[in-house]
Amino acid sequence: MTEVIGRIRQATNVPKRLVAISAILLLILCIFPFVAGDFQTNLMAKLLLFGILAVSLDLVWGFTGILSFAHGVFFTLGGYAMAYYLKLNLSASANTYGVALPDFMVWNGLKELPWFIAPLQIFPIAAIAMVALPAGFAYIIGWFIFRSKVSGVYITIITLAISSALTTFFVSQQAFTGGTNGITDVSKLSFFGIVVPQLGLYYIILGFTTLVLAGSWWLTQSNFGLILRSVKENEQRISYLGYDVASFKIFVWTLSAGIAGIAGGLFVPLNRFISPVYLAVAFGTQIVIWVAVGGRGTLFGPVIAAILLGQLQNSVDRITQDWQLIVGIILLTVVLFLPNGLMSLLPKKFRFTEINRMPIPRGSTTAGFVRVSLLDWYSPLVRLIQSVRGKR
Repeated sequence: MTEVIGRIRQATNVPKRLVAISAILLLILCIFPFVAGDFQTNLMAKLLLFGILAVSLDLVWGFTGILSFAHGVFFTLGGYAMAYYLKLNLSASANTYGVALPDFMVWNGLKELPWFIAPLQIFPIAAIAMVALPAGFAYIIGWFIFRSKVSGVYITIITLAISSALTTFFVSQQAFTGGTNGITDVSKLSFFGIVVPQLGLYYIILGFTTLVLAGSWWLTQSNFGLILRSVKENEQRISYLGYDVASFKIFVWTLSAGIAGIAGGLFVPLNRFISPVYLAVAFGTQIVIWVAVGGRGTLFGPVIAAILLGQLQNSVDRITQDWQLIVGIILLTVVLFLPNGLMSLLPKKFRFTEINRMPIPRGSTTAGFVRVSLLDWYSPLVRLIQSVRGKR
């Protein structure tokens, strides 16, 4: 893992056009609550969280080539950690049965709080668990998957199995998880006794979204991002160059799970519940659709797709309950006519996630120069063949 962290070095400048467009979009989102009303503000906050969840999948699928249906699992684990904290800090008078024990535990005959849930009454522990639980789980399964050199469709099958198995487990453990209903009627998020209003939550989520997008862009533009793209293109060749491919995969897999967990943790105080619905394969498939429609390896595309499809669902849902049919038609259209997603409609100069190739100084002896030269052996060979043909 130390080798992986050592590769994360920024080698490019931030494009001024990207900074200007990002600032304009951020300004629009900042003033959005004052013109759109409470319902649209809450909906936008929820869609931003779904967009960040899609970005976390884009890091492993769009940049590394690992298709996962388990990111709903990471999202839900983070959500449950925060839901336990908010439920356990609900006042006794606000509880259905007037006791400190959550209502679903009373219904299922529990007399006292389980030892493994009790520490989540403390906010710092719950906040750490919100990240550590999904990231730790991802690290363990990632270690076995990638160290065993499992790849391709087999990883996808494993993530589908994990999603299905955990859904069944959470539903069956009703006394501890609330079963099918999950954890509902949680308290509002508060700091030092001051309740955070919905508008405050919107700005916290907006700040988190900005931070994740900026950090992901920086990461994918670094040497680390170049290696991830190379692993996606030809894993075997990168392995022959001496890189520990499994370490890079485990790192980005764990990182994306941590991001998904925080998104799940912020989802709970916004919507006041969490349930096994978000563990299921159906929700995992929805995340895949956001990335596919927005564009793999674009970072901004999945966020835009999550917002557009969410708003479309909200509009169509008023007319018909079969909104999935509309989403299915859109997905088919994109796959058939726009295989690179909606972001491919933009001119190339606005696709800011493509590697900004800086001129490499001749004679440089740095390790980065050696690595890039080794990776880019194909281009000089093509130029040599073309020059030979030209002389003939």
